[in-house]
Amino acid sequence: MGPGDLFYVVTAISPTPGLLVAIPFAVIKLHYPAWLVMVTGVPLAYVQVLIVDYGWAVLERWPCWRSLIGRKRSPRLERLAASRGAFIPTAVLSPIVGPWLIMAVMRYARVPQRRVMAPILLAISLFALATTALSVYVPSMFHHALASR
Repeated sequence: MGPGDLFYVVTAISPTPGLLVAIPFAVIKLHYPAWLVMVTGVPLAYVQVLIVDYGWAVLERWPCWRSLIGRKRSPRLERLAASRGAFIPTAVLSPIVGPWLIMAVMRYARVPQRRVMAPILLAISLFALATTALSVYVPSMFHHALASR
């Protein structure tokens, strides 16, 4: 594993740049095939959800954390918890605000990860597919446009 490969892995896991930086880097710079980027990028991006979920579980063991969170609950979040994570809003918001933040909000609303796994994975997969397609086809379009001059 070279430094470029390590950069791809760390960036894909990262909540801030995430797949938006990792996929074009892997396709354009490292020349990874599109299928490999899809197969590795989606699980790597989901790691941030697992980290937040595990971290929340660790924090919930502390009584001071439970009392702080218990005082901050709102009726809106209680409705979210009652809807069990609402598939469509979760899927739409995941690539916009980040899957890690969606998981944190869901845990705050007492919605377990298993309830929101499908919409988050669907959103990450669609985002990765669109980013991979753009990373493959846009550079080739520019190459053909410059070659025809």
